[in-house]
Amino acid sequence: MLQSNDKLGRILTTLPMFVNQNDRGFLDGKIDFWRKTDMAYRTFILFTVLAALLSLTPIACNSKPMPPAQNPPDPQPSAPLPKEEDWTNFTTGANIKAMALEGDHLWLGLPNGMIRYDTRTPDNHEVFTPDSTQGGLMSKGIYTIAVDKNGTKWIGTYGGGLTLYDGKTWKTYTVADGLGDQWIYDIVFVGDKAWIATWKGVSVFDGKRFKNYTEKDGLLDKWVYAIALDHDQVFWFGTESGVNRFDGKTWSGYTHKDGLGAEVEPAAPTPEADPATSSEPAVSALPSSEETDYGALGSPSMRHHADPSKKNIGSNPNFVITAAVGHDNAKWFGTWGAGLSRFDGTAWTTFTKKDGLGGNFIHILVVDANGWVWAGTNGGVSWYDGTRWRNFSKDDGLVDNNVFSIVFDDKGGRWFGTWQGLSRHHGKLPS
Repeated sequence: MLQSNDKLGRILTTLPMFVNQNDRGFLDGKIDFWRKTDMAYRTFILFTVLAALLSLTPIACNSKPMPPAQNPPDPQPSAPLPKEEDWTNFTTGANIKAMALEGDHLWLGLPNGMIRYDTRTPDNHEVFTPDSTQGGLMSKGIYTIAVDKNGTKWIGTYGGGLTLYDGKTWKTYTVADGLGDQWIYDIVFVGDKAWIATWKGVSVFDGKRFKNYTEKDGLLDKWVYAIALDHDQVFWFGTESGVNRFDGKTWSGYTHKDGLGAEVEPAAPTPEADPATSSEPAVSALPSSEETDYGALGSPSMRHHADPSKKNIGSNPNFVITAAVGHDNAKWFGTWGAGLSRFDGTAWTTFTKKDGLGGNFIHILVVDANGWVWAGTNGGVSWYDGTRWRNFSKDDGLVDNNVFSIVFDDKGGRWFGTWQGLSRHHGKLPS
């Protein structure tokens, strides 16, 4: 067991939350809250935890598939040490795939449940799982969380359908209710309707019934991962075969041939890379199939459910994971390994690591109040002010370089959900 240190603040006191990432994982103990200080202490914690884990079970760290192996980023030995007052890190021992703010409460979606954290406190949080909610949640794998104008939480799950939680009662919708699919990846509210990205098209829910759009209607691919609404009330859908535009009547599509994504060389995942230390993309950023907890190494978790022939391996410029609309109404699309593309309605511009991005695998896109575009990548979090890209990585204080979710609070805090836990940056951005 690790001991507390005054210079480290509150650190890990129970190892079981790291050891078992299935029914227990982060659920078995408290969230680990520790203040990042200098690199020596951070390295001490990392290797102490790894050593403890390895002594307990050699596969405890890797209940998820390994990330693809690519050339690691160049080391930055001259990088400045993180400022203690700028960063606060929380380790969960599990990937934070989704986040949503509701006042002072931060909702976190993980592969083994959901957490509500009171950001006004050091460690006041509540955990929600299928067991703790007595079946209110039908799946422990949480991919997306959205809060509507009434404060109801809309929870998109891996294989458990769409769950609504108003703070007291739980209501789950499945394919039996008309939902397109049990796997939910994005939720956008427009008026009194919710537009839902699923693995079998887009479902629109008016509170009573679902209307579904599929390839027959004009979608390039039934596997839909992202939804964005532009200033002209036009929908943009990120799919596994490109981008769709839908104005309510007419469908059009864009692919790599039109300018989406950068040129890539396909590369298959290998089991050598360690997600705890690698800056390369984690395969579990991609949807799982038979197993809602991402599956074990060697499982078919890289294959789509009901379609074993379609595999999520290597980079793909047409595979759009996330989408956002800028203040200038430009559309931004994050791809799986082919960088980040911007479309102004006429021309495409694609950014990659060569242009300053932290990584080419784009997991999440968010536009802040200044109109700056933030991208969670496999090489940290990057932001674009309209002129150039800048980045935060582990060298700067980020808890892990694989960033899957981003939110901004009203106190100036920037929250980043990563493979290993949660980081909050609350200092000035470097000029």
